[in-house]
This record gives sequence, C-alpha cells and structure tokens, in this order.
Amino acid sequence: MDWKTYQEEAERTTARLEPAILNNLHYTMGLATEVGELLDVFKKHIAYGKPIDWVNVQEECGDFLWYFFNFLRINGFDFEEILQKNIDKLYVRYPEKFDADKANNRDLLHERKILEE
Repeated sequence: MDWKTYQEEAERTTARLEPAILNNLHYTMGLATEVGELLDVFKKHIAYGKPIDWVNVQEECGDFLWYFFNFLRINGFDFEEILQKNIDKLYVRYPEKFDADKANNRDLLHERKILEE
C-alpha cells in the first residue's frame, strides 16, 4: 500500500474533535503514547527478560503511523516533501557522513534556510 492510500484509509477511522486544534493534540498525544508502548516492550525485555513480541512491535508501529499520517493530513503537510527536506537538512549537517563534532556544532541558520525553501 502506498502512503497516500494509507492516509485516505486511515482518515475513515478518525474522531472529529472541536475545536479543530484538539485534533492536533489528539494525534500528537497518540504519537507519544505509541512510542511509549514501543519503549515498554524493550524495557520489559531488558529489565525483566521478557521476550520481544515482534508482532506487537509491528502493531505499535502501525498505530504510530495512523496518528502520524492523520497529523500530516489535517495540517496539509506533504509526506514526500518532508522526507526530501529532512535529507536536504542532513546534507547540510553532514556533507559526507555522520560526524560527532558536526552533530554538536550545527549551522542551525543554514539548516533552517533549507527547511524554509
């Protein structure tokens, strides 16, 4: 399934909250919740020796994407444009490859300019 079809299908199961800003809050809280559920899987594996349930991990990834793509949709954000701008920003930050010094000494003004183009 491509991302645009997924986004259309995911919209079918959304709550419509009023005022509209509550939809942003709903989706961002949902994103945080799903990341928390992923963290919990690995916490229990590390701390308690519980086996990792990879089916559940994939389910949580899908739930995360549901919130993520609905957030993009209600804000009119284009997924492919976000991907491209992220890579363009990373080329500014790391022209060759990851470098710890460059990670700690970023040219935030140049990065912001790339993001605003």
